[in-house]
Amino acid sequence: MKKWLAHILEILMAERAKDQKKAEYDQLDALIKKHEELIPWVSKIQIKVDLYWKCYAYGDELKPHIEFLDGIMMSSTREVAPSCVENVEELIERQEKALVQLETKRNVVKDLIEKGNILLHDPEKPKFLDDHVKRIVEGWDETKMKAQERLKLLQDTKNAWEGYAEGVEVIQTEFEKAEDEMKKIKKKFNLEAAKEDLAKRQQIFAKAKSSLQGIYDKIKSDFDCMALTLPEDRKTLVNKELAALTEKMAILLQFEEKVKKIEDFCGNLELFDNTNKSLDDWMMRATDELDKIKNHSHELVPEDRVAVCMELQEDIAAKVILIEENIKKEQEILPQGDSVPKDALEHKDELQRIYNYTKDLQEKVKQECAAFSEDVKFWAEYRTGIREFTPWLENAEKESTSGLGKPAALPEALALFEKISLFDKNCLAHLKILDSAEAASKKMTTHKEADDQIKEMKERYDKVKKVADSWLLKVNTLVQEWKLLDSTVNELNDWVAKDKTTEGENQFSLEKMESTLSELKNIFKEKEKLVEDL
Repeated sequence: MKKWLAHILEILMAERAKDQKKAEYDQLDALIKKHEELIPWVSKIQIKVDLYWKCYAYGDELKPHIEFLDGIMMSSTREVAPSCVENVEELIERQEKALVQLETKRNVVKDLIEKGNILLHDPEKPKFLDDHVKRIVEGWDETKMKAQERLKLLQDTKNAWEGYAEGVEVIQTEFEKAEDEMKKIKKKFNLEAAKEDLAKRQQIFAKAKSSLQGIYDKIKSDFDCMALTLPEDRKTLVNKELAALTEKMAILLQFEEKVKKIEDFCGNLELFDNTNKSLDDWMMRATDELDKIKNHSHELVPEDRVAVCMELQEDIAAKVILIEENIKKEQEILPQGDSVPKDALEHKDELQRIYNYTKDLQEKVKQECAAFSEDVKFWAEYRTGIREFTPWLENAEKESTSGLGKPAALPEALALFEKISLFDKNCLAHLKILDSAEAASKKMTTHKEADDQIKEMKERYDKVKKVADSWLLKVNTLVQEWKLLDSTVNELNDWVAKDKTTEGENQFSLEKMESTLSELKNIFKEKEKLVEDL
């Protein structure tokens, strides 16, 4: 082309001036150069135009498939309100077809996505291409997911409809079974039979509770699933139906309460029966004790006989209270009136036998105790005195071994004397208590044991009293010496304080002072010796 243009220009400029010819040649060179510069840009534009054409063509190719996916998406997301299981089945069939249609498009969509991804690799791609590819990729994934979700919802709804209908039918049968079993719950008065029957009723209740609660929970779960798609009018009706079932579930509480009453009854019956058995065992032991009191009194000292008799009386009195409580309990747990079952009547007869026997035993023991009631009185007086005397004696023994201490001044010595005087008075006072106890014991039929105890108490008392007498003598002597010492010191102080006027008086006074000081010294030594002896 360049050569051709140069040739044509040469022909045209053959007869022109040299300057004009050169100018035309320059213009031609400039034009050719500009043309050469435009060639790459034009090529680039051509390539880009071709790419854009392909992208627009790709968008047109996508359009029917996008519309198809939008249609499937719309059918998979729009609200549905089936009023019966048949409606649900129709919707399931439609949804399954939609998924089949989706599956048939899988390869086509896959190829379109791959084609789009190839175009996306071109750096000159238009911006709208990203949206096209994104829409087909996300549209496919989301549409399939929504379609599958809708199918699952419909399948779950179908199962819920069927499960609900079946559950409502089954639970009615279970309600009837539970009511029949409740009617069979009755009290049995034979303890072993009652416990065996209780175990059976507990097992039946546990089974009924598990079954009813499981069926009810499944019905409620099915309703919750149905409620997602049920129309409001249908939902209201089913809700009322469910509310009625919920109210009827109260039968479980009634069943449980009846079983609990039987549990309480069996517990009370067992406690009642065990009490009677323990009382029966006790009666034999109490009878042996009474026989020992009546026929083997020579083996017991009077004090022991009194104690045994009183203990037996107290024991019988406590058992009478227990029996009376059991009588009240019997009236609560056993039937009353004329028509009493044989098993219950056996409990009543056993309790009456125990009561009669115990009251008779109580009267016999009372008679035996009355035979030596005076001994009881004197025994009580004796024991009262011993209980009062013993703790004092123990404390007095401790005090008698603790020592007196050493007073440092006359007031301390006087205080010590008062303390010892009080201790001695307490000794004398408690000796009277011991003497009174001894006098009471002497009035008993047999009092050897008391005599031995009082003898031992008096021996211990005499030791304490001996210490008290010794302390009293020592401290009294000390106080007298201390008082004499203080009196002599005061006398000396008074003389020293007087005004002396004559030599004879002074001489006399000095002699007297020397004598007084000598006496004072002797008194002080004696006082110190007495303090040391304490």
